[in-house]
Amino acid sequence: MKQLLAVAVFSLFVSDAFADDWRMRKFDLNGDLLISKGELIQSGCVKVSALFRHADRNADGFLNRREAQRASTLIFKNRCPRNPLPIVGVRG
Repeated sequence: MKQLLAVAVFSLFVSDAFADDWRMRKFDLNGDLLISKGELIQSGCVKVSALFRHADRNADGFLNRREAQRASTLIFKNRCPRNPLPIVGVRG
């Protein structure tokens, strides 16, 4: 019985771990589970236009989770800051 309880509690902590992706947490600024070129630029990534077109396999203008994973070294690790700070609107 103790083992069953332990497995049940443990499964609550790891149930959605496979769906979590550090690229989406850092660069999907609007939370739509897609990363646009604008979101990358706003996050501080540099020289990503041609690389973004190459990484966008289905040519929809966005990187989904799988496309972002495949472009990890190409775009995210080489062209983007480690801790991006999104640009916040200035109030006047």
